[in-house]
Amino acid sequence: PSPGLRRGVHPRRRTAMGRDKVADVVVPPGEKRLTSEAQFEVEPVPPEPVNAFMSPTQELLNAVTMLPTACMSLHMLLFDSASYGDAVLAAAILMHFPFSFVYHTHCAMRHGSVHPVENNVFLKLDLAFIHISGSFIALATSGSVLWFSATFVFNLFSVYRTMLWRNTVLERRVCRFLCAVCYIAPIITVSATLFMLAMFAFITMALPFVLNQQLKGWGHSLSHLLLVPYVVVLFAAT
Repeated sequence: PSPGLRRGVHPRRRTAMGRDKVADVVVPPGEKRLTSEAQFEVEPVPPEPVNAFMSPTQELLNAVTMLPTACMSLHMLLFDSASYGDAVLAAAILMHFPFSFVYHTHCAMRHGSVHPVENNVFLKLDLAFIHISGSFIALATSGSVLWFSATFVFNLFSVYRTMLWRNTVLERRVCRFLCAVCYIAPIITVSATLFMLAMFAFITMALPFVLNQQLKGWGHSLSHLLLVPYVVVLFAAT
């Protein structure tokens, strides 16, 4: 190679105006020469579809299976001579219902375009109102404003962590378990048998949810259906 020339650097020539200009690059026949602007054009890459674990049908079923406990609670408020505890429990269940129903319906309708977990505001609201309604269920089972206030402080802290998405999956599950323990524990003062039944019903309901992946995505709906006997025990204890 000629002195002063390096590989990859085009030779320059002097124009009539005295400025350096890059020599024309030889273009093979049949190929179109790109302008400097075209060489830097990048075609937009379409976003990749979200790899959601559950199918749209499963998400829709997750929403529908929240209806039985909501209907039970509505019937308790409208047609049964509900006690104070029954009314508070029914209102707490109905308080959470729309957020869960909307979240799962949204996941079904926007399947593949929105992530069902990460940065999903509908999931945050669903989880938040599990804790908020849990505080009122504690009021229903205990009849104590002081116990309600204590559980409300804990649940409010959990809601804060959830809405800012500063907690892990494990932390969220542990906090929901403690939320349930807070409203199941007072039942032991009413009946030890009902307390044991409530704990058994809760564990039976929670297991399909935890094993949802092993159940190919059907565990979530099964967990919602198992809310029915769980809620029956809670109504019996209030």
